[in-house]
Amino acid sequence: MDARSPPPDHVPTFWVYIIQCADGSYYTGHTDDLDLRLAQHQQGAFADCHTFSRRPVRLVYSQAFDNRDAAVRAERRIKGWRREKKEALIAGRFDLLRALTRSRAGGPGASGEVPAGGRLADEQWMRRALALAERAEREGHEVPVGAVVVAPDGTPVGEGWNRNIAEHDPSAHAEIVAMREAGRRLGNHRLVGCTLYVTLEPCAMCAMAMIHARIARVVFGAFDAKTGAAGSVFDLLADPRHNHRVEIRGGVLAEEAGRCLTNYFRRKRGKPLL
Repeated sequence: MDARSPPPDHVPTFWVYIIQCADGSYYTGHTDDLDLRLAQHQQGAFADCHTFSRRPVRLVYSQAFDNRDAAVRAERRIKGWRREKKEALIAGRFDLLRALTRSRAGGPGASGEVPAGGRLADEQWMRRALALAERAEREGHEVPVGAVVVAPDGTPVGEGWNRNIAEHDPSAHAEIVAMREAGRRLGNHRLVGCTLYVTLEPCAMCAMAMIHARIARVVFGAFDAKTGAAGSVFDLLADPRHNHRVEIRGGVLAEEAGRCLTNYFRRKRGKPLL
């Protein structure tokens, strides 16, 4: 089956595409030369890309746009979708796509089922990050933020909590501590394909470190309306000007994560806990 949709009659043409990797995972990108870009993925031209260690790859979907901005917006939107929505798009099941979108807006679908390795796995690792956040406050009187880095095969490779006070280090945020450990364990400054779980939306410093590390996905708990750099104040992780963009899922166990932080500051001020 030809996975391409017909391009517009005029040029230039920009493409959003989805390719399936040898391990079954999907990669979404955009380009102004689809044939060249597919060949580059197949040949392993991008050493830091998700597809490099997952070849051969095959094109399963593409759509043409008449300007780059529209293509980038579509790419960012699709990258934020869970697997079943991407597969509905690939299959041309727009009825199912709409149903999944409604289900997402209102919580789990009528069956209540969650794909293995999907939202349930995200909640599992977020609970681990919350436990680390509690250690930050209990052991170091730090602002309670915890983080876990999970490798593509589901193995945890790094974890940490805020250590600014203990280490006299303004850069020792939970995410940085966890990424440092992951880098040591993997023997690489690149954390390609890894997911980072953190209880609070990353700040600008941590977001840029994630981009440099080539983190594939960030899942965070509470939103940060003051300094959040994953969409609340800045949108650094998905900024199309970077040569790497990170898939984002926010609001996982947000109420618990937010309460943990709120109670920390209420204790500091001698106020009743929530």
